Amino acid sequence: MTRFPSPPSDTDADRLRDEAERWWLRLRDVDFTRREAAALREWCARSPAHAHAWREVAQTWQALGPALAAMPAAGAPDVPRRRLFLGAAMAAGAAALVVHPPWQLFPSALDYLADFRTGTAEQREVALSDQLVVQMNTRTRINRLPDAGQAQSLELLAGEAELSVAGPVLLRAQAGLTRADRARLNVRYTGPEVCVTCLAGEAWVEQGGRRQALAAGEQLSYDRQGARAPVPADAAHVSAWRTGTLSFSGQTLAEVIEEINRYRPGRVLLRDSALAAQRVRMRFAITETDMALHMLRDLYGVRLTELPAGIVLLG
Repeated sequence: MTRFPSPPSDTDADRLRDEAERWWLRLRDVDFTRREAAALREWCARSPAHAHAWREVAQTWQALGPALAAMPAAGAPDVPRRRLFLGAAMAAGAAALVVHPPWQLFPSALDYLADFRTGTAEQREVALSDQLVVQMNTRTRINRLPDAGQAQSLELLAGEAELSVAGPVLLRAQAGLTRADRARLNVRYTGPEVCVTCLAGEAWVEQGGRRQALAAGEQLSYDRQGARAPVPADAAHVSAWRTGTLSFSGQTLAEVIEEINRYRPGRVLLRDSALAAQRVRMRFAITETDMALHMLRDLYGVRLTELPAGIVLLG
């Protein structure tokens, strides 16, 4: 007769959670050592209950801090209706742990509210009409808005997309609006800035009451404080993700790691500030990010420590 292991008692589960929480707090210390990393791996491998306790604590703490920090203070400016909905849910305690998971070990609640979305390392084509086709890169969220007259309207909530436009289109992203009639555009919104690149045709970007024209081969960036002037763009580099590859030619290691984290579940943490400025030249498929980390280790002498839940320490 087959015997199955008994589930841990409530007392055992509480004890394992306490231990996992101590490991989590220790992991965040700057002097966390490779020996301790090996001990953490060994602790997680002791039993399924140990591994479950670690995943539960990691997911909880990774989501809790940023979710609370993201809650608007009293008197803060108005926010879009979807964020108001989520803010109310958070205030009620219903979604405080799933709105902004910073290390993206599991989908954000915002993902499920978007009309179109992609997961980690997923790319998707959406044909919205015979005049508008959208190529979505990894971890991208887009909403379709009511048409504005003859123009189709979209909102890029996060991520990166390439738009092939053959008729009037309006694209909102953060505090700006991009207009085009016939163009091919790449729009990236992965941090505090939005970057709009005109790959073909022409477009107009409006932000803060200022309107600027973009010709083919130009790009500009803007944030809530304002927009920069258009500059020449490296179109091949901007569109490299469409080929399923990532290419770096002189970017810093910090920039490379930031990009790898977009295509990889878990989180890569660069713990050496001196290494962050190291210039990197490499090319790899977006499905081979773990191989890329080993390439960095071998080519640049970067120490690599792999931990449970997809966490990797560099340096």
